[in-house]
Amino acid sequence: MAKRSHVLRGGVFAVVGGLMLTACTSLVADIEVAPDATDPLCAEAMVAMPEEIAGHERRRTDSQSTAAWGEPAAAVFRCGVQSPGPTTDECIGANGVDWVAREEGTNWRITTYGRDPAMEVLFDGERVSSSSVMVDVGNAVKRIPADGGCTDPSDTEVVPGEADLDEIPEGVAPQQSEPVE
Repeated sequence: MAKRSHVLRGGVFAVVGGLMLTACTSLVADIEVAPDATDPLCAEAMVAMPEEIAGHERRRTDSQSTAAWGEPAAAVFRCGVQSPGPTTDECIGANGVDWVAREEGTNWRITTYGRDPAMEVLFDGERVSSSSVMVDVGNAVKRIPADGGCTDPSDTEVVPGEADLDEIPEGVAPQQSEPVE
């Protein structure tokens, strides 16, 4: 019986010690909660979030299905954002996850493509690279199954009845290219 209480006390100290360590990191407050943040699949992704992205340590947040790294935050993750529809924005594949990338000043926003609920990471492009972000959160993102992804425009087919863009309309002369020296 004495051995059992010793084990329980050790477990309590471990939990209290863990809480004290967590309390040392500052809180990232007021991250806007995504519309579908309560989706159970977001919980699956959140338990696999990395403790570090490109050398920036993970910090606590006060919003559901969010994560942040760095002081001040260099990257902020949200799960449950609106899935992007077909787009002409740049679509990048990294380690089995497709992302739509949008530049926003010095920041970048990457949003998963072909996963529902969608996830996004807003990050400071001067402090962390997009490849680091995509690779570091990729395993967590893969917890949500893909049901689509990026397509290569060269893989698309012309639908019968639509104009063939390779044909030159009558009366329009083809553009001459300048010789390269």
